[in-house]
Amino acid sequence: MAEDIKITVAETRDIEDIVRIAHQVAEIHDKAMPEYFKTVSKDEEMENIREMFKDERITVFKAVLNSKICGFLFLEMIYRASNGLQFSKLGNILNLGVDESCRHQGIGTALLNFTEQYVREQGGEALDLCVFAFNKEAIKLYERLGYKTIDVSMRKVLK
Repeated sequence: MAEDIKITVAETRDIEDIVRIAHQVAEIHDKAMPEYFKTVSKDEEMENIREMFKDERITVFKAVLNSKICGFLFLEMIYRASNGLQFSKLGNILNLGVDESCRHQGIGTALLNFTEQYVREQGGEALDLCVFAFNKEAIKLYERLGYKTIDVSMRKVLK
């Protein structure tokens, strides 16, 4: 099945499909951590994603299976002075989503593998991402693909 998945750079005409999937992902986050996430309407999601498409630092990839957009990945390339860090050129995955009807078919793996190759071609030395601790399924995917925990973020809400 994975060989039938096509990964390409998304175009503005793909925004509605990406918003549909992003909204599914947002609902998972909203339910898991309502104290952290606020519910965003599809219109707000549309505006957020349109802005990301306009940002020249961000590349949006789409995964297509059987003529259907089944997933997306937002990538930002970062170039910085090393300042004591090993890597000065790296990719940062801002968001990854797979349509609920397409999960467990290799879409996420295909998006990540494609992105890793893309980052290498851009001269990137590493690929970063953040994942919420409740998202055990995603964490298992990332670990299976060789990603390691490098830091822990913490927050205290002040009211």
